[in-house]
Amino acid sequence: MAKIRTFEVDRWSEPDEKHRVKHIGMADARETFDKLKTHLETNGLLPDEYFSFSGKYEGLTGELPEFEEALCIPNFGSSEGIYLDISLACRDGDGKRYFQSFATGKTLGETADDYFRMFRIAAECSLMLNGRGFSYERNNVDIVLTEKEAKAVANSVELDLCGYLKPESEALLSSALGKFNGAPRTAIQTITCHGRDDYALWNVEIPSDMFRSIVREAAEKIGTLEELMSGMDPTSGCEMRLLTRMKDGRFAFFTIPERMNALRDYETQGSSTRGDKEQIMAEIFTDWEPAEEPEDELDR
Repeated sequence: MAKIRTFEVDRWSEPDEKHRVKHIGMADARETFDKLKTHLETNGLLPDEYFSFSGKYEGLTGELPEFEEALCIPNFGSSEGIYLDISLACRDGDGKRYFQSFATGKTLGETADDYFRMFRIAAECSLMLNGRGFSYERNNVDIVLTEKEAKAVANSVELDLCGYLKPESEALLSSALGKFNGAPRTAIQTITCHGRDDYALWNVEIPSDMFRSIVREAAEKIGTLEELMSGMDPTSGCEMRLLTRMKDGRFAFFTIPERMNALRDYETQGSSTRGDKEQIMAEIFTDWEPAEEPEDELDR
């Protein structure tokens, strides 16, 4: 059993001598969107085309408006794909209801499976925004298998897990069983420069959606590993960089978005090594491979 803690979107005063509190405002709109996007990434629920803060186009800055409910509605759009529109139902000074646009998402596919998945994403967004800081128990785990994966699982059970599986069936079974561990994850490497010839290498797995969000932005630098490490400036605050390897053998550095909080949610996971440049380069060029991303992603 797990508990889901929803977002606290209201701000309250400190209790007075009679333990009473007053509503003094709302959470910051952009910060709330960033929290929601990171939450979807962490749970493998980020729409694969985009998920953007639409409130900025309607002048939504600073605090959220005081809203009655967040409406999270998936639907087919005028072009390909499935869309998710999130708006906040509010009341003006005269009590008239209006709707403030908050976020928009889109998926590339337009099959029934894509449609059902967008409703799952919409449900998660609705819970987080409408839960008002309460925690809810969750006992079920969502597992979505392809038809081939389902057959592979059924066949393995029929064989009582002791018969021979063809290589392609074994690969499908591995893919299916991997989904029992939750959202798909990607192994990454990060490098941090702590001072003159003083580096730290971190090997860790993060949700695949989070990895794709990082590399979706243009690479900060591309070059040989030695060039990238030599160009790191510890006076900038020892900022972490995600390292990927391109198909031509060069490497790329990506900045970790601020909303991901330097991946601190995973700081107790994985393994790390600290040493000089030569030691860290030797560690990277072992049989553990950093995450690779297609050329077209790196050139965006």
